[in-house]
Amino acid sequence: MENRYRIPSLAALNAFVAFARTGAIRRAAAELRIDHAAVSRHLRDLEHALGVPLRTGQGGLTPQAEIYCARIIPLLEGLAHATADIRQDIAHLTVTCSHGFAYHWLLPRLSAFRRDHPCIDLLLRPVDADTGFDPRHGTGALHADIRYMTDEPQEPEYRGPERNMRCMEITRPAVFPVASPRCLARLSHPPRTAADLLDAPLLLEDDETEWKLWFAAQSVQIGTVPAAGRLWQAHLALAAARAGEGIALGNPYLLAEDLRAGLLCPVTTTATPLRRVALGSYVLRAPAHVWEGTALRLLRTWLSAQVAIYEGELQERAHPGPET
Repeated sequence: MENRYRIPSLAALNAFVAFARTGAIRRAAAELRIDHAAVSRHLRDLEHALGVPLRTGQGGLTPQAEIYCARIIPLLEGLAHATADIRQDIAHLTVTCSHGFAYHWLLPRLSAFRRDHPCIDLLLRPVDADTGFDPRHGTGALHADIRYMTDEPQEPEYRGPERNMRCMEITRPAVFPVASPRCLARLSHPPRTAADLLDAPLLLEDDETEWKLWFAAQSVQIGTVPAAGRLWQAHLALAAARAGEGIALGNPYLLAEDLRAGLLCPVTTTATPLRRVALGSYVLRAPAHVWEGTALRLLRTWLSAQVAIYEGELQERAHPGPET
């Protein structure tokens, strides 16, 4: 039993994990707020204690070091969380999130989360749609991600030491075309069918994937989408639609205020009604070893409750009860 806890120093292990996470000694030193020479010394001591090299000639990790890092990260974080729990420390949680969902839906509700859960310091960090989720690069010890995932097959985007991810579908909203009243007034004639929208100015995000999926769901097969402009992300495409530049695809989580204010209107057809279409889901993701921690568990429960409330509000607006 006396050999059971013969492990390297925590200082050396922290330096090693910081180096693995940042990819450079000076960046690891800045993260740990120590001198870079101390990080170098900790890495040398750890290599000596383990009896194997941990770094390649190019400054990366050896295959053995990758495996070792993957095994010790959850153990170190578990130790940190256990210590924080017994001290009743505040948990620092970073949530990266796609811009549109962050600005239009999540941000207005965060004050309620902070009020209900003062033990969690939540940092919301909007990111580009194509920014990969790597929990090693979060600004806090706990890192989760909220992203819109289309029904198209997704390529695994994170292949670092922590491959075991957990996820939860937050909501699967309907997607529909919208335009400003000014844009609709400029159309040569009201669209009769979904296919007629191919003659209208269509605004794309980074590519034509969503429009292709939407047209396919309306039984309209097309080769390419005739684009009036490409705007990189949904919230930019909706801003262009608001300015009258064309028709964009959106969902109630991005559009509620615009629809309520009349800045954007759902595009309708006069002959064949458009089908209700869902093309993907907003998904919460986090590493498995923090998924059941207090902060992530509270966030999951809170998100589910907020979505249920919002969906109920949407139903009431769509089917208002009789006036009393």
